[in-house]
Amino acid sequence: MRTTDTLAGALVLALVAGGVYWARGRSAGPEGTALHPLSDRRSPSAGSDRWNPGPSGPGDTSPGAALPDVTLADATANLGEVRITLSVSPRPPIAFAKMRVRVRVESNGAPVELEAGRISFEMTMPMGDHRYTLVPRDDGWQEAEVVLPFCRSGNPRWHALVEGAVAGTSLTARFQLDLTKPSSSPLGGR
Repeated sequence: MRTTDTLAGALVLALVAGGVYWARGRSAGPEGTALHPLSDRRSPSAGSDRWNPGPSGPGDTSPGAALPDVTLADATANLGEVRITLSVSPRPPIAFAKMRVRVRVESNGAPVELEAGRISFEMTMPMGDHRYTLVPRDDGWQEAEVVLPFCRSGNPRWHALVEGAVAGTSLTARFQLDLTKPSSSPLGGR
């Protein structure tokens, strides 16, 4: 009986390990580098950093560069000839409240459509699935209505990932934002 229990346990472990390997392969980066869904950037040996183009200054897309912060003002990411601007309202964004997220993509100074535009939000701890489709609006802006929770650990930092394509070329830009805790309930703590 012990041998069959041991074999069954080994089989379950092998299936779980195979599932993890398969899932990591499905989330491979553009050059085939497997990415953890919550990682901020690739390992230094992974080459270019398309998944974290957070400029700390114009054109700075180095792996160690700080991500553009949209907590208090619009922020941009420059990806060659394409510039992605992200805006949130209200500022600062408030946890558990609706916020409007707007994205504008420009190429050579003129607005262009972000084809299949979407935005997703993640943080260090798993906080659920927060993916939204960007809907076209006026003046080249695309937007989504978003609600994000506040982490019980007290960490307010979220990362926004804008994805889509311009003229058939895939683009990805990362931003950061810090949520503010919601104010006390006017209903006496209900």
